Amino acid sequence: MWQFPVFVRSKDSGDVRSYSSVEGMQRDFEQVDVENKEYDAWDSTGLPLILLVQKANQWLRLEPADAAQSEQLAGAIAEFAERQNVQVDASRLLAGGFPAALAQITSAIQARRQTQSWWQRFRSRF
Repeated sequence: MWQFPVFVRSKDSGDVRSYSSVEGMQRDFEQVDVENKEYDAWDSTGLPLILLVQKANQWLRLEPADAAQSEQLAGAIAEFAERQNVQVDASRLLAGGFPAALAQITSAIQARRQTQSWWQRFRSRF
């Protein structure tokens, strides 16, 4: 069985986010994007997950993939950090400290954005 938090990488941007509930994921995702396999997902141990759409109130379902490959999650988080020009502790990633590593990256990104003017933040969207 898989366990929270769930880490999700958007394939188009490479951004990685963590989720503590399926409901939170449903708020951020569109069903069509899940059907088109626009996301990669892993549980807190690095177990790859498959995101599926079902016909129910809770339309998003998560199932474990065939093989556990925590290196994939470590690579996704490291790539995200690199694209954001944030240093990440590689030893933490290799040891499976995914939540702490992603929190470190997210905190650094937010701190950098707070030092930017509103115009710089606006321009960085495009």
